[in-house]
Amino acid sequence: MLSDLLIPAKDLAVVKTYDGSSDELGFYLKKQIWNPNYLPDVAILGIPEGRGSNCTDAALAPDLIRHHLYTLTTYQSEIKIVDLGNIKCGKELRDTYAAVKMVAEELASLNIRLLILGGSQDFTVPLVLGLGKNEPNLVIADDRIDNSETKNAPADEFFINRLPVGTSVTLIAGQSYFIGDQLHDLLAAGSDGEILMLGEIRSDFKELEPLIRKAHLISFDYGSMKIADAPGQYRLSPNGLSGEEGCQISWYSGISTTPAWFALFGYSPHSDPTMLGAMMSAQICWYFLNGISKRVDEEPVDEATNFEHYYIAVDGLEDPIPFLLHPISKRWWMEVPSEDCSTFPFRIPCSKKDYKKACKNEISEKWWKYFNKI
Repeated sequence: MLSDLLIPAKDLAVVKTYDGSSDELGFYLKKQIWNPNYLPDVAILGIPEGRGSNCTDAALAPDLIRHHLYTLTTYQSEIKIVDLGNIKCGKELRDTYAAVKMVAEELASLNIRLLILGGSQDFTVPLVLGLGKNEPNLVIADDRIDNSETKNAPADEFFINRLPVGTSVTLIAGQSYFIGDQLHDLLAAGSDGEILMLGEIRSDFKELEPLIRKAHLISFDYGSMKIADAPGQYRLSPNGLSGEEGCQISWYSGISTTPAWFALFGYSPHSDPTMLGAMMSAQICWYFLNGISKRVDEEPVDEATNFEHYYIAVDGLEDPIPFLLHPISKRWWMEVPSEDCSTFPFRIPCSKKDYKKACKNEISEKWWKYFNKI
C-alpha cells in the first residue's frame, strides 16, 4: 500500500542530485530501501502540501529540509533509517489528508518511529488518527493555540478543534501575548493536557523530558522559534524558542521510551532567501534521529527488577509513593495506584524534582493529575 501513496525518495530531484561523502547521512540514506522483512527503526516522510495554510509554499519545505539534512553527519550506532520519500498529494486537500492517515496507520501497525518533514501543521490531525490510539498523547510546540473560530481561517489555524475525542493535548512554548485567557480556557476544556508558557519551560528546561517521554506525537511548529534563530517564518515574531531549545525538544523526542513521532511543520522557503532556516530545520530533525540512536530501551515492565526502587511516605496518603530510577539513563518514573491494575500500578514518567518533592512531604502535580484521572 505504501508504494501507491508515496513518491519514493530515489525519484525525488533533491535525492537524485545528492552526491556527498561517506560520513554524511545522505550517503547512507541513498543506499537504504524499504524491506518489509527487515523493518527500519525510523522512517522519514515528507508532506509537500500547503493548501491548508496561508503559507502555501510550505509544500516546498520537505525537499529543502531534506537537501540540508542529507549533508549532516551520519550515526555510528546500528540504527536503521529509511527515507520513504513524499506523500502523493491529492486533487483536493482532503485527499492528501486521507493518504497521510493511511500511511500513518501502516507505519503505526509496524511500530516504526517516524520523522515528518512538513508541510503545514493541520496534518497533525491525520497523523493522530493514523496512530490508532484510544487516548493519543499529543505535544504541540507552538507560540499560540491553533483553535481559531474565525470564519474562513486556514486549516492550520484551527486544527486543534478537529482532533479526535480523547486526545490529550499539551502545548509547550506558548507566549502570553498570543494566548489570552479565553483561548487558554478553550484548550483546557477540550483536553486533559496543559499549557506551558515559554517562561515556564525555560525556568527548568529539563522538566520537558518526562512530559515528552509519554507523547505519541510531537507536532513542532517552526513558528514557535524566534526569527533571529529561525528565518523562514511567515508569521514573524522576535521572541520564541532558541535554536538550541528546538534541537533539545527534538532530541528528547528521539530518546523517548514511547515510540514517538516527530513532525516539523510551518517552514516557509519563500521567507528564507539565505536558506539558514532550512539548515536550522534540518538540524532540529537531525537531533531527533540522533536521540533515537542514543536511546535505551528502559520502560519499566512487570517487577522492573533492573530499576532502583524508592518508597517515599507522604502525609495524607495511606501508602508511600514508589519511585523507580533507571541506573544507566538516570530517568525516573513514579507509580500511581489504580483499581484497574490487578498486578502492577500505573507508572508515569517523572523527574528527580518530583522525587525530591516527595522527600519534602509534597505531592507532585503530575501524581495528582493521574490519580484524579484514574
